[in-house]
Parts: sequence; C-alpha cells; structure tokens
Amino acid sequence: MAGIEEQSVEIKLKTSRCQENNGPIILVVNACCSRDTKENVVGVCFVGQDLTGQKLVMNKYARIQGDFVGIVRSPSALIPPIFMIDEIGRCLEWNDAMQKLSGMKREEAIDRILVGEVFTLNSFGCRVKDHDTLTKLRILLNGITAGEDADKLLFGFFDRQGKFIEALLSANRRTDAEGRITGVLCFLHVPSPELQYALQVQRMSEQAAASSLNKLAYIRQEVRKPLKGIVLMQDLMGASDLSREQRQLLRTGVMCQEQLTKIVDDTDIESIEECYLEMNSGEFNLGEALEAVLNQVMIMSQERKVQVIQDLPAEVSSMHLYGDNLRLQQVLSDFLTNALLFTPAFEESSVTFRVISQKKHIGTKIHIVHLEFRITHPAPGIPEDLIQEMFHHSQGVSREGLGLYISQKLVKIMNGTVQYLREAERSSFIILVEFPLARYVDHH
Repeated sequence: MAGIEEQSVEIKLKTSRCQENNGPIILVVNACCSRDTKENVVGVCFVGQDLTGQKLVMNKYARIQGDFVGIVRSPSALIPPIFMIDEIGRCLEWNDAMQKLSGMKREEAIDRILVGEVFTLNSFGCRVKDHDTLTKLRILLNGITAGEDADKLLFGFFDRQGKFIEALLSANRRTDAEGRITGVLCFLHVPSPELQYALQVQRMSEQAAASSLNKLAYIRQEVRKPLKGIVLMQDLMGASDLSREQRQLLRTGVMCQEQLTKIVDDTDIESIEECYLEMNSGEFNLGEALEAVLNQVMIMSQERKVQVIQDLPAEVSSMHLYGDNLRLQQVLSDFLTNALLFTPAFEESSVTFRVISQKKHIGTKIHIVHLEFRITHPAPGIPEDLIQEMFHHSQGVSREGLGLYISQKLVKIMNGTVQYLREAERSSFIILVEFPLARYVDHH
C-alpha cells in the first residue's frame, strides 16, 4: 500500500476440508500496486503461480540427495569405494571406503580434476600404470557426461604404499530435478583376497590350458608330416606289382593310417561328447576293418605276453556293410587295448575277441546286420572307477577313462550301446551296433 512492489513471494495456503489433499498449496506471488488516474495507490493486485507439484518434487529430490550423501559417506564396510565428479570433471566426493582403499584423504581429492590430478602418472595423486589407463578412464567419463551408456571398466592404480589395486569400475550419470546431467558417480568392485586368489588360480589354469592346446596343436601339426609320407609310400606300393598277400597287408596298413588321420583331425571333441558328430557312411569290408583293429594290439599282446584269441565266423569276415569303418576301428581297438592293459600276465593268459552277427530284413531288399562284439578277459577286470569314467565325464578324468568315455560316446552316435559285464572268473565289454548290409548273397 506504500507503493513498494514485491516479486517471487512464496505463500502457503491451507486447503479446505472437502479436498482430499490436505497438504498446503504453494504459490509464488508477484504483488503489484493498483493506482488511480492521479497515480495514488488504491489497492494491491496479486498474480500467483501454483508450484505445489514442482515443490514436492524438489523437496523429495533434496531428501534423496541428503539420504544419498549419508549413504556415500557412511564408514560401513558394506559401502563400496565411491567417488563423484561434476560435469567439468572435478572431484565432488571421495568416500570413506575410497580413502581406505587408496590411502588418499578426502580433502586431498575434493575439488581436484579427477583425471590428471587425482588419478595421475605422477606420485602426488593415485598413480596409474600408464597413459592408456588415464585415456580409457577419460573416454568413459566423457561418454557418460555426454549422455551415453557405458560398460564396466577394468581399472587399476597404485595406493600410497605402492600396492597395485585392480577393480571393476562402474560409472553412472548424475542428474538434477530437470533431468540435466550434472556429473558422474563411480564406484569400484574390489574383489576380496579369497576371490583375488581364486581369480589368480583361474588365470593360471587358463594359461596352462592354452599352453596345452598349443602343444596339442603342435603335435597334430608334426604328426601330419610323417602321415603324408606314409600315404605317399602306400600309393607307390599300391602302384607296384604286389602279390595278393602283400596287397592285403598294404590294405590293412592303409586302414590304420586312415584311422590315425581321422583321430588327428578330431579337434571338436565337444561334438563327440554332445553326440552331434557327423559320421561318414561308405561301403566297407568288416573283415578288413577287424584285421586293422587286431593289428593295432598285436605288439602290446606280445609285450604283455597275453594272447588275443579271435572268434570271427567266416560270414562276418566276408560282409560288406555301410557305415563309418574308421570310427568302428577306433572304438574296438580302444576297448581291446584296455582289456589287454588290465589282464594280468600269467601262463596261458588270454583275451577273447568274439563277433556274433544276425541279419534282419526290412522290406524286400534292405537287410540290417546286428553285430555283437564281445571282448572277454580274466578277473578282476577293469577297475570300477574307470568303468564309471567311461559313462560319466568328470574334471579329474584319467587318460584311460577319457579314451573309454569318447569311445562309448562314439558307439552311442552310431546308435549302439556299450556294457561292461562282470562275472566270477571273467569280465566282458559288450558292444552292440548295427549296419545296413551293402552286399548280400543268398546261398539258398
């Protein structure tokens, strides 16, 4: 009324009882004088703006900020190391956990530029290993300040005692009530000593595994060279004038060489374990395949003084089947080798290799041959833990156990089964598979 005008005056008004919201209405008011024609003040005009909703949001935001600061600065061991920067990269927060981790006090970090003054290449801040580390941190923070989402960063620095600390850094944007980006909040995931030790062991294991893979790749590479020489010699021998017996010996050698080549090329063992390996399908003579199998164990049989007794009917030897003969050779030689390996060498000690076949008609032209391969050796037989490894893969599997496991899986891929039967005086591998008959001659 004295002519002095006021602006942006906050006025709180109580609501009437009939309204649901019993909270105050908050107005920001400008007061203007009403004057007559002679410029005398004759009244006051109020122009108000309702800011109730905005004020509630601001008050809530202020409370959250207050709670947040309380949490960040808590000395609790549950609160991770946290630091914060504003939009120009100046350090605004350096919490208790960060002080303990780095050895750098809060007052030393606050108001300094984080990249270059707090984390530095020099000794006056938290020293990092190299310029690349600072560059990665700067790119991360600049990206978040610009509104981008960021992945976690593996970040390392030296504490004041010179100990190198490696942690996973998570960075999130900070915004004001209007949604404007005002800076970045960072916290570190520092693994416990137990986890650090476990990670170190894991890294060592991974390095050892990588080293083993390199050695295996080297062995495969070196084996292929003499294999090529063997193939060449076999081709030259095959082109020369050989007797029937010599040609049969050459054929057995070729089948053993092809089996070796197949195994050397087995780089995807997982496909065998998961039973999705693709088998080859071609015509082969069963007698030739079994001859190749028996030749693979003859030297071992002589060394261990354990005789291999063959029980192969003539009709089995003359059969021509469709299937993967190299995989059949692989599994039969492995089971036969293990039977020999676990047969005690005593007088008249022997392993029996027996084949039983049964033809089955499908329609008028197709014949399926069911084959039972029975490899029998004296008690006590193969140790039970090795038989368990044949069916159940484990981390600490033995070399023999892994071989039996792979062979059992290969038989399964061929739609066959493997059993190990223990009896009082003897034990047997029983391998059941079936193949389509390629050539069938009816003698009736």
